[in-house]
Amino acid sequence: MALLDLSLITKTVVNLLEQRLPLFADWPASATLEVSPAPPDAVSGDYALSFYLYHLREDAYTKGQDWETNDGTPQRYKPMGLTLNYVLCPRSNMAQPAKRAYADQLVMGLAVKTLHDYPVIDDNTMIDLGLGGMVQALPLALRGQGNRLRISLRPVAVEESSQYWQSGTQAMRMAAYFEISAALLEPEVLQTRAGRVLGLGVHAQTRGRPVIDTTRNTVQFNIPGDPSLHEVDIAPAEVAYGQPFSVLGSELGNSQSQLLIGHADFAAPVVADAAWGLAGNGTVLTATAQPTASAQALLPGIYSVQVRTVDRVTLPDGSQRDFDSISNPAPLAIAPRISAISFGGGGLGTLMLDGFDPSALGSSDLQCYAGASKLTRVAAAPAAGQFWPRSGPNRIEFKLPAGITTGSLVPLRVIVRGAESGPNWGVAP
Repeated sequence: MALLDLSLITKTVVNLLEQRLPLFADWPASATLEVSPAPPDAVSGDYALSFYLYHLREDAYTKGQDWETNDGTPQRYKPMGLTLNYVLCPRSNMAQPAKRAYADQLVMGLAVKTLHDYPVIDDNTMIDLGLGGMVQALPLALRGQGNRLRISLRPVAVEESSQYWQSGTQAMRMAAYFEISAALLEPEVLQTRAGRVLGLGVHAQTRGRPVIDTTRNTVQFNIPGDPSLHEVDIAPAEVAYGQPFSVLGSELGNSQSQLLIGHADFAAPVVADAAWGLAGNGTVLTATAQPTASAQALLPGIYSVQVRTVDRVTLPDGSQRDFDSISNPAPLAIAPRISAISFGGGGLGTLMLDGFDPSALGSSDLQCYAGASKLTRVAAAPAAGQFWPRSGPNRIEFKLPAGITTGSLVPLRVIVRGAESGPNWGVAP
C-alpha cells in the first residue's frame, strides 16, 4: 500500500457501512442512516453511527521488513507501516431514551456484522447493493496499487474500554474498537538505482587481500650534553613533514600500489601523490610524509593509512579487468616539527615550527608543554606559563613557568590534534 491521505481508508469503511446497513431485513423502511467519521460526541441523528479514528501506531511487522533499501538509504525512502485504531459508536438522538437505546443497538449490531463480513478489502472486493447491483469497495484513488485493508475487531476488555470515555465529557457509551492494518505511508521516490548485472563469474586471483600489520619510523635526536646520536623505533609511526616511514604487512604490492590517507575531517581517503615517493617489495612499503596529498592539506594530527593494490585478470573471453583490493587501516601520526628553539630578552622563548601556521588552529587543537606543565594559550605577549601562537614566520612565543632554575634543561613539546612533536630541550634562561 502506498498512500499519504489516511482519510481514504476512513472513507472506504464509512462508504461500506452506508451501502450495506440499509439492505438488512431488520432495517426500518423509512429510517435514514447517518454514518460519520466525526467523534461520537459530534454525531447525531435518529440512526447515527460514528466511525472515528482516535489513534495510530507504527506497525511492528512492517517496521522489520526489508524494503529494498540498504543502510545508506535515507529513512524517507522507506514506507512506514501504520495500524489505525477506530472506535465504532452509535449515536441516536431520539427523544425517548428507550427508543434511543434500541436504535443504537440495532445500528451497532448491523455495523459489526458488516465489518465481520468484509475482513479484507482490496481491488477485488465488491459491495452487494441488492437486486444484482455491485460496486467496488475501494475508492478510485486506492485502486490498482496493491492496497489491502485488513479489518479486525479488537478484544478490548470492559475495564479498558471505559478509559476512552473517561477522557471526554459524556458518560460511557456502547462502542466497539476496530483496527485496520497495515497502511503504508507513501515514501519518497528513489532517484537512483543500481545498474543491471549483465554477467556473473568467479575470478581466481593468485594474490590475497593486502594486510597492514603496523606502521613504523625511526626518530633520531641528541640529548644536550651527550654528543652521541640516539635512535628510537616508533610503531605506529610518528613522522614530521619530510621524514620517511614504513608500512609493514603482507601482499602490499609494489611501487604501483597506492597509499590512501584518511582522517575524520575527510569525506573519503585521499591518495598519496608522487611527492610521497612510495616504494615497496610486497611486505614493506616506504614513503616520505608531505604537507599535502592529492592537493589535500595535511595538518599535523592522527591519520589512518590503507594500501590499495590492483590485480589485472584476463577473462575467458580474452578481455582484461582490474580488481582493486584495499587493506585494513593502520594509524599514522603526522607530528609537528620544532625546527629551532631560542630565548631572548626577558626570558621570551621561541619555538620555530615547520610547515603549518599555529595561529590558525583552535584552542583544543594546539597545546604547548614545558616539562610537565601545560602552558596557557593567550593572544598577546605571554607572561610566565603562557604561550602565543604566531605566523609569519610560523612560531610559538612563550615564557617558562615560574620556579624553573636558570640553566636547567627543560623538555619542550607541541601537540597538534593529538600528535606530539619529537624530543626537544631548551636551556632555561
